[in-house]
Amino acid sequence: MKIHLVGQSLKPLVLGWILLGWIALGAIGPVCLTECLADGSDSKELTKASTWKWSPGQLWLERMLAWIESSGSTGKDSARESANRIASLEGIALHEGLLQAAATVDPTIGEFLSAVDQPWSSSSYQKLDAQLSSLIANGAIPSWIKPDLQLAFCRALIQNQWIDEASSRLGPLEIDSLSDPATWLFSLGVCQHFLLQKQPCVDSLNKLLERESEIPTRYAITARLMLSDIEPLKEDSLDEVARLMNDVERRLGLGRTGKQVRDQEQAIIDKLDKMIEKMEEQQQQQQQQQQQQQQQKQQQRQKQNNPQQGRQAAQDPMPGGGDGQGDVDNKDIGDKSGWGNLPPAARQEALQSITKDLPSHYREVIEAYFKRLSKTPEK
Repeated sequence: MKIHLVGQSLKPLVLGWILLGWIALGAIGPVCLTECLADGSDSKELTKASTWKWSPGQLWLERMLAWIESSGSTGKDSARESANRIASLEGIALHEGLLQAAATVDPTIGEFLSAVDQPWSSSSYQKLDAQLSSLIANGAIPSWIKPDLQLAFCRALIQNQWIDEASSRLGPLEIDSLSDPATWLFSLGVCQHFLLQKQPCVDSLNKLLERESEIPTRYAITARLMLSDIEPLKEDSLDEVARLMNDVERRLGLGRTGKQVRDQEQAIIDKLDKMIEKMEEQQQQQQQQQQQQQQQKQQQRQKQNNPQQGRQAAQDPMPGGGDGQGDVDNKDIGDKSGWGNLPPAARQEALQSITKDLPSHYREVIEAYFKRLSKTPEK
């Protein structure tokens, strides 16, 4: 099972000169050489200390061999042969090799992994969820392999757009309990990007990129693209509304029309109403400014046409003699509670004006969303 994201890593030749410049200026933080020298490497490359690392394949091999010896499996020779392959592996290769070796020890794990890789139907999630729950509860399966089983399931969930379920399972996993922390961080970042969890997504992807030169190239490139996409996202913007609409479309495509979907649909409507109200306020302010400008122009024209009246008004602060009491009748300005509200036709025109300068795909998303929404019955 693989996530098919490809690309090539770009390493500018000037990177080394920039790094040396930072060191000379004292602008670079503490650096760590221990990780470069721990494996006997002669590399003198300076790297920032990372907050996570991979456990060596030898550790997972020792765990696997101990499980094989303690199990009642009849094919121990085949299991040992499969397990011995993981000693030199790392990252996603170690994760997948570990699961393959585990399948030779316990056939139920092989059945689960085979089912995960099959095309999904509407009932696939329930069946696989029940299978995984049974594996997690199985005391004969060691606890150290169970996080990797959950990670494998979450990768399949993401590929089939079951983002909420994948996110809820990935969050509780401990990074040190997994054979491949990079795949966990990448998968978690993908879920958070889908669900517009901006800051958690930025944190997960930045943590993944702490070892950018060591993780798979497709992870690094995709992580950079996701960061550049979500960092400029602003709350209550039309960009956010369009993404929420896409997410509702995804949920409806999975046959979901429950409370969570309806709440998200209502949130979209509220955000659009907020945009329209803001636009109405701006229009009112513009109208008031135009009226004030017109009044000022009229007063200026009157002064120019009758300069004597202007001088007399300046000398007499109380035109008309000042004999009155100063009382005036209150003027009825209407119901203030309705001030600023536009009729439905005008509100629709205002909504259209919001999107008139946007790319066509935004307008298509909004139109398709409301068409789909009007045809979807509530459950």
